[in-house]
Amino acid sequence: MNRMDVRCILLFLAVLFASPEFAQQPSTSTGTSEAVWTWSKQCGGNHELGVTVRLERKVLYRGILPICRGSREAEDGRVEFHFSGGHRFQGEYRTRSTDSIAGDIWQAGGESDALVLGVSFDSMRHVLLNTLHVARPDKQTSSELDKGLVITTYPISVREVVHRSILGVGQGSTGMRNEVPAKRCCR
Repeated sequence: MNRMDVRCILLFLAVLFASPEFAQQPSTSTGTSEAVWTWSKQCGGNHELGVTVRLERKVLYRGILPICRGSREAEDGRVEFHFSGGHRFQGEYRTRSTDSIAGDIWQAGGESDALVLGVSFDSMRHVLLNTLHVARPDKQTSSELDKGLVITTYPISVREVVHRSILGVGQGSTGMRNEVPAKRCCR
C-alpha cells in the first residue's frame, strides 16, 4: 500500500467521523447544485483566505488561498510544504531532526458557510497525522492539530493585499519572528 492509498483511507475515515455538527446535518440535496465555498485556482480573487501553520512558535507554512462560492466540482486546491523533524506526532510517532516532514493541505469539502481543509503530515516511513480543519471565509479560526501544532485561517481583504504590496511587505506578513514568506497556492 503506497502513501497515497493510506492518505485516501485516512481521509475517508476522518470525513466519516467528522465533527457532529457536520455529521448530523440533514441532506439538502434536491437535485440542484448548492453553491459552496471552494478553494480553486479558478477563483477570481475577490476572496482570499490566509493560512498559517505553526509548530510551537515557528511558522512552518504561511500562504494565501483563492476561494470563492461555486460548485463542489470546482474544488482543486492543494499545497505542500516541508520542514525538519524533531517533533513527536500524536504522542506516538517520534521524528528525528534529520527527517524531512511533508505537510499537505487540501480541500476535503465545502459548505455554504465554510471550507473543510484536510491537513496531513508524513515522513518517508509513516503518515504522522491526518486530520480536518474547518475554515470560515468570514472570520479567523484556529485548530490545534497536535500538541503545539496549530493551523489558523483568516479572511484577507483585497484592500489588505494592496496595502501590503504598496509597503513592499510580503503577503501574509505580520512582522512575527520565524516568519516564512507567504505563498500563493495551487499547483
